[in-house]
Amino acid sequence: LFGPRYQPRASRTTAQPVPSGTGAMVTFSRVALALAMAGARGAAAIEAQCPGSIDVAGHGPVQITAAKWNTPGIGAGDVLTVGGGVHPKMWGRAYFADTCTESSYEQTRYTAMKLLGKRLVYTTDVSHGGCGCNAAMYLVSMPQNPYASECEDFYCDANSVCGPNCAEIDIQEANRFAWHSTLHKSWDGSGVSAGYGGWVHNNNNYDFGPKDYGPGAGCINTNLPFQVSTAFPVGQDGRLRAMEVTLMQEGKDCSLQLPINSYEADPAFELLTAALEQGMTPVLSYWKSQEMLWLDGPGVGLGPCQEDNVQCGAAPSFYDFAVEDL
Repeated sequence: LFGPRYQPRASRTTAQPVPSGTGAMVTFSRVALALAMAGARGAAAIEAQCPGSIDVAGHGPVQITAAKWNTPGIGAGDVLTVGGGVHPKMWGRAYFADTCTESSYEQTRYTAMKLLGKRLVYTTDVSHGGCGCNAAMYLVSMPQNPYASECEDFYCDANSVCGPNCAEIDIQEANRFAWHSTLHKSWDGSGVSAGYGGWVHNNNNYDFGPKDYGPGAGCINTNLPFQVSTAFPVGQDGRLRAMEVTLMQEGKDCSLQLPINSYEADPAFELLTAALEQGMTPVLSYWKSQEMLWLDGPGVGLGPCQEDNVQCGAAPSFYDFAVEDL
């Protein structure tokens, strides 16, 4: 049993990609600025497109690049870098980049992190995100996307939020009640999901429940920060064998495991292997919707949220990033 996903990460759009040559630079036009100012939400300009840098152990420093538009014509929220971490405010979206220049975007600047056969670890705090809130950490094939997009920053994902479509690996879509990890090949907006809340695969059998994950829970108490470890092991043929997500918390002798080792739309993981080999860009975002029950709803009756009241407080935190060999 698998239910529909509604408005993944932002409202769906049917916008067509804006063609641009490889390495082309996009600068903001008066027309785009006027369109953004006419938007009903998030019309004010972000404080900084280049809010700072963080260090990723095992990889090196990365520049954080903030999106100007959350969706075409609708301004994004601010992104902060404080204490070595990244904190996207509501509607904010941040990209890992090798370099960052104010008022312009270029896809060749984005970090192409090669994680096949590696492990990505970080710490997150989702304690202020209630039902209908989504604090996300994911990977997309932005460096390989030649289209500027209607968000003017070369952003792409499996749901064409800004126009272009590409492979997407959701390590984290979460709030303090629910968690999803999802694999998407390009043009597969639903993908294959594991976790707790809403609709997941495996006949909607959750990997854990409210006694394990949630405010005051015994294993991952979401009132406090916790650690996320995501491994991308390979088989003897050199292809991706699975995505293995593990949630841990300091002082706890337990962990929560979310293995995804099969994907009907990419049965041999050929497409996602290629995406990981070429390098994918880490993205952090924070958004909300009253139609987020695909993430945190009751599903067949056991999920945490009956309705999405979008009580979304302070920005989530993402910090202590590291890349490790398996």
